[in-house]
Formats: sequence, C-alpha cells, structure tokens
Amino acid sequence: MVLACCSIMASRLPVPSRITIAAGNEPMLVDRAVSDTGAAIRALDPSAQRVTIPANSDDGGALIRDAMSPNLFGDATVLIVTDIDAASDEVDAALRGFIAEPAEHAWLIVTHPGGVKGKNLLDALRTSGGTEIDCKALKKGKATIEFLNREVRSHKRSITADAVTALYDAIGHDLRLLVGAISQLCSDVDHDLITIDDINSYFIGVADVAGYTISDSVWDRRSVEAMRSLRWAMAASDNVGVPTVFAMASGLRAVVGVGGMATASDLDVAKAIGVPPWKVKNLRQQWARWTGDQRRLAAAAVALADADGAVKGGVRIGSSLDAEQKLLALEKLVMLTSARRAG
Repeated sequence: MVLACCSIMASRLPVPSRITIAAGNEPMLVDRAVSDTGAAIRALDPSAQRVTIPANSDDGGALIRDAMSPNLFGDATVLIVTDIDAASDEVDAALRGFIAEPAEHAWLIVTHPGGVKGKNLLDALRTSGGTEIDCKALKKGKATIEFLNREVRSHKRSITADAVTALYDAIGHDLRLLVGAISQLCSDVDHDLITIDDINSYFIGVADVAGYTISDSVWDRRSVEAMRSLRWAMAASDNVGVPTVFAMASGLRAVVGVGGMATASDLDVAKAIGVPPWKVKNLRQQWARWTGDQRRLAAAAVALADADGAVKGGVRIGSSLDAEQKLLALEKLVMLTSARRAG
C-alpha cells in the first residue's frame, strides 16, 4: 500500500504496519512520515521506545538485531533505519531477517531517497506487505500550491488564493519553511480566512514579501491596492525601496516576456522567461491590461531605472538623497506606474 505523505497530516495513519517505508527525497516529507508513523505506534503502545540507526553504520546490523530482541521491561521498539540505499551487507541481512520473522514487539520504519541504489532491499520490504509513504519532492508551482492549500485545510482553516501565492513567492520552494509558516499563521491568525493582509502582517519587516505584493498590484494596474501595500511596507520596515524596485523590475520583465510569446504554450513561456508554469496565466492577464499601451509600459521601464538610482541614494555625482526623499521617489514610481491608463 502506498500513501501520499501530503495527506498524512490531515488523516494520520490509521493502524501502522509492522514495516513502513518513507520513500522519496523531500526531507520535510520524510521527517513527517517518520514522525507521524511513530506517533501512531505510540498511540497504540505508549511504552514504545524509538531507536534510530543509519543504514551505513559499521555496527548497524548488530544494533538492529539488538533492537529487535525482546527487552527486560517488555517495552515495544520503534526502529528507524535511515537511508537504506546505503545499507551495509550486515544491515541488509538484518533487515531481511526482520522481513522473514517480524518481532512481535517491534515496528520497523525505513527511509529511502529514491533511485536504483538499494532497490533490491527496497523491493523486498515492499513485497513484505509494508506501507509505503510517497515522500518525493514536490514540483515547483501548481503542485506545491496545492500542497500548501491542503496543509492549511489540515489545520481546519482556509486561505485565499492570492495569500497562498504571496506566501510561496516570499519564501520560495523550501517546504520546511513553508509548512512552518503555515503552522504559525494558523496559530496566530484568529479569524478563519487567512488573507494577503495576514501574510503581510506575519512577515512584517520582510521587505521582499511586500515588494512582490506591490509589484503584482502595479502590473495588475490596481493603484489603490499598490499604494496601500506600499504604505504598509513603509510603516513596517526601513528597507523598502530596493526590494520593491527589484520586484517591480522582475515583474515588468516577466510581463513583457509573456507579451512577446503570445502564441506559445504556458510551458514554453515559463521556460523562456524563468517562471513557474502556473504563473503564466496571471502574467498573460497583466499583459492584456497593458495591450495598446506599450508606450506607457516603456515609460514605466524608464521610471524604474530612475527610481532604482533614487532609492540607492541618487545617481548624480555628489548627490545623496535622505530617507524621506527616497520614499517620495518610491511613492511617485508606484502611483504613476500603477495609475497609467491608455488614452
């Protein structure tokens, strides 16, 4: 039986098998599979003691056999053998011994990163009737967004689409950090629906988050939202200018890139401009808002170049803008760019 690790947090493991295989190369999912399986075992038998043995350890075989042997106090054992792709001959033999004669007081959890190395042992564990948990790394973009939505639902909470996208954009493809952030959000946010404002509040002082939020509003031509996000960022952090201009420049390059590949598939566009495929639809919508207004889009590119110098203190020799002048230049950039209209 193969389970998806993504769903374990919501449903947990019902009754753990004597052998559980956490197979895949995503560390967070592997850790979760091991942790959840161990918790399910301890729920059945609180006396269960956890023993972890690396599969490549010199004395691993002897340690496994010792852990599988009954102890004086009659306690159960949760034996975790990590990275069985690198199992020594002794560990391989000890694990096959457990497959042949499982100890009644013991549960075995093994991890395997995937690939062909150690596959013979992995297949033997699979055919023994053990439960396999899929811990393969998630693909960037849509698959990860879907995982994050499931993660929020596992906390019996809900989140808006723009909020989960902002969270992903801010943290990047680090599943452990993303899961930790969601857990904290679900703990800290009192109301049920988690929104983009909650993401901004949670990441107060993290300028990159606000920068990309502002950028999306600018290229969506939503001036009110853009200015509101900018004012929030200014109140929350002293480091707003450079990250915001950088985010807007990145957004502009992506929008123009999409505009130049109108007939290409989303996948081809994503590869060409270096964004996840799931973002292309939104970028196409942004480009559509600028259709027939490319001269103003070009003017925005010039304004960005000027603002880049301004938020860094000025571009003229001897110039030195103070903090208020930098923020004024940033406000002017965001207000005029997001409010541009054709005709």
